[in-house]
Amino acid sequence: MGPIRQLQAFVCAQTFWPQFMIRFFQAEKGPFTIFFYCPLAKWGISIANINDMIKKPVETVNPVQQSVITLTGTLIARWCWVLSPRQYMLVVCNSVMACTGIIQLWRKHQAGLLF
Repeated sequence: MGPIRQLQAFVCAQTFWPQFMIRFFQAEKGPFTIFFYCPLAKWGISIANINDMIKKPVETVNPVQQSVITLTGTLIARWCWVLSPRQYMLVVCNSVMACTGIIQLWRKHQAGLLF
């Protein structure tokens, strides 16, 4: 048994947890798996991009960076849809990431600064 499983067993063995929390800790996509933390990190990219849309002028938008954000969001959203078990939260956050990249590229295009 690896260190993560040992930690999971230790946490679940504590008697103060309500039953629903123990089920959450032992879930296939619970906090002791990568499936829980990966969407958390991806939301950070999307939120930063939304913040840039609101606060930064369109001249500072880097089209290469936004193209990579768009392509990464699109490709990984598709990959997470095919993955078993399906990662709905990761599909949603990658789709939002792709949409924010598209919006940023559209803003750049509207300003006449894209090409």
